[in-house]
Amino acid sequence: MKKEYLRKTYQTVATDEMMKMAENDHLVKEKTWYGAVVENYKTDIYMRCQVIEGILKVSFFQTHDMRLGSNKPAYELYIDKDTGRFFTWDTARRKWKTAILDHMDWIFYDRISRSYMAPEDNLLMKQYLDVAEDGYNGISNYQNDVRERQLKERHRRETEPWDFVMSRVPALPKDWERWVDKQAIHYNYIFYDYSRKKIQTGYCSWCEKEVPIKKPKHNKMGKCPCCRHTIQYKAKGRTGRFETAAETAYLLQPCGDDVVLRQFKVLRHYAKGGYETPKLYIFEERRVIYNSAMESSRFYYGLYKNSYSRWIKGERVSYNPYRMYYYDNRDYEGAVYRRNLLYLARTKLSRTGLGELIRQSDRLDPEVYLETLREKPYLEQLAKAGLIMVVKDILGGKRELEIDSSHDFAKALGIDKNQMRRLRKDKGGFQYLAWLKYEKQNKKNYPDQMLKQLEQWQAEPSDLGFILKKMSLVRICNYLKKQSALSGRPVKELISTWRDYLFMASRLKADTEAELVFKPKDLVAKHDETVSLCGGEEIVKQAEEILEHYPDIDSICRSIQEKYEYGDKQYTIIVPKTVEDILVEGAVLGHCLDRTDIYFGRIQRRESFIVFLRKTEALDCPYYTLEIEPDGTARQKRTTGDKQNADFNKAKRFIMKWQREIQKRLTEEDFILAKESIRLRKKEFKELRETKAKIWHGHLAGKLLVDVLEADLMEAVSSMGEEWEGEKADLSAAA
Repeated sequence: MKKEYLRKTYQTVATDEMMKMAENDHLVKEKTWYGAVVENYKTDIYMRCQVIEGILKVSFFQTHDMRLGSNKPAYELYIDKDTGRFFTWDTARRKWKTAILDHMDWIFYDRISRSYMAPEDNLLMKQYLDVAEDGYNGISNYQNDVRERQLKERHRRETEPWDFVMSRVPALPKDWERWVDKQAIHYNYIFYDYSRKKIQTGYCSWCEKEVPIKKPKHNKMGKCPCCRHTIQYKAKGRTGRFETAAETAYLLQPCGDDVVLRQFKVLRHYAKGGYETPKLYIFEERRVIYNSAMESSRFYYGLYKNSYSRWIKGERVSYNPYRMYYYDNRDYEGAVYRRNLLYLARTKLSRTGLGELIRQSDRLDPEVYLETLREKPYLEQLAKAGLIMVVKDILGGKRELEIDSSHDFAKALGIDKNQMRRLRKDKGGFQYLAWLKYEKQNKKNYPDQMLKQLEQWQAEPSDLGFILKKMSLVRICNYLKKQSALSGRPVKELISTWRDYLFMASRLKADTEAELVFKPKDLVAKHDETVSLCGGEEIVKQAEEILEHYPDIDSICRSIQEKYEYGDKQYTIIVPKTVEDILVEGAVLGHCLDRTDIYFGRIQRRESFIVFLRKTEALDCPYYTLEIEPDGTARQKRTTGDKQNADFNKAKRFIMKWQREIQKRLTEEDFILAKESIRLRKKEFKELRETKAKIWHGHLAGKLLVDVLEADLMEAVSSMGEEWEGEKADLSAAA
């Protein structure tokens, strides 16, 4: 379209009739829908239409301008119906625009439909554009239709490759719904009518028939006498409508030359009175396509461009446009459809060990397994060797397994073939394997039942290293059982109590080689007594005062323990369990941790936390104390005398490794807390710099406190990516 040529060659002005109509038009007071009274013209826009050299030209004249004597158009619109292109000349700004009419700068933009077009012009416009609507609306609707077609074409270019991939996904198995109902959903019930009879019947949701029951109690757990499945009793008179908790189900299928992993959200809905005919909800939410190299492409079903729902390539955003964060507490380990595994075994999955894992697992997240397999190829050997629990303990970076190079897989694991059979037979996990390694290294032979007990306690040789040289493992287990029965505390907690007790006893110069010392009759009582002797009365009193002001510190420390604890061969990060642990650490290392409440206030607000850096070979000995932010950023690192010695440089790589590891464990809530922590830290640094606060004592005396703190900072690289780093930069700039 030669728009500039058309504009200069064919100029249009308002007709005399239009000028006269505008002159006779007067402002009239009108009441708006929201109650205000405004003055409006009867007609706001006058239009003229012409077809010149195959192009429709529409000139727009505003009443406001015409009443001032101007007969020139405010806008001139040129439309080429063959190409669907249109351009608008803005007379006031003397520039071309590609916007639709509705987006022009009308003086009366809320009343642009109050327009006038001569009947012959209106007919010309309708015939040229092939529209049914008259006047302004006909032109506006035509432009909107063009924009919608253009938008669909842009979307099509993006979505067409996705649709091709999705078109190759096969149909669901014929028995899919039945399998979901019986295998993927793990909630089953017996519905009964209240009765005083000793023997009565109830409807079992698994058996789908009446079964005999005895003394049922509403919401009590039990087993169906027929199918032996775990069930929950539901009294019909006390049960309204309800639905089972959402669970995850997986289906693996061939997809052309690739393999697709389909993820479903499944649940049952029971209507009141319709407990025998529940409604099954199955929603497919994600698909992961694996190519021949087992590289993944992810798709999710969601709202595309805020327009309509479809399959979209990528990952679902964890928050919506209203800044409300989306949380789904569902366990993404779920049942995996097994009835096509023989067929899938002939595909590339045969080289992953996933089929063997599915056959022996009630719940599994295949995606996590395949992603972890890329980093740890030995998972295939573990799965095919039947070491399913070892695999599950390693998945998602929970554990690190060292495997030696050997053709004998048992030897590569550090055990012999007989131990391998024991590990497989008892379905032992990572801790069981650790004890078998310890058994072989020390040429011992422990009962399988005892190793299984240690695994249930989540105890590893490294946890009991402080006492294994003093007592046999059998005596240790018997002692811990007795102490657990005596104190009512879990064994895992007692192991920590025992270790802390011996550490404090050694500080008091007690003979920790004597059995009366290292094996007290009442461990908890002796621990408490030792605490009081080790300056404990002051620590206990100080802890009580701190807890009065900051009552949640103990629970916060316990809640973050699994998230932040991590170790390797050289170093380990330990999270304190109580206020006392923090105070003792401060007293032993001689820094300010036990002499100020500022850190406890930060823990209470979840602004920052205290963790301990220890050497793995000496977990009982305090080494460095770290103050960390929720995303793993280390604010301060201090050892004896509130110093940071040269030896810390060796630990820096481990701190960075730890920061990367915990990113996988952090939640949306943690990143929200981290954002606030950064803001408070920057604010504090700004205030310290403005007041020029200095350090008055110690080896850093005379230095600006803010310079020392900034130099001490080790920021974490967040898994939230560029958006999060951008927010951190914005916070820094704002500060």
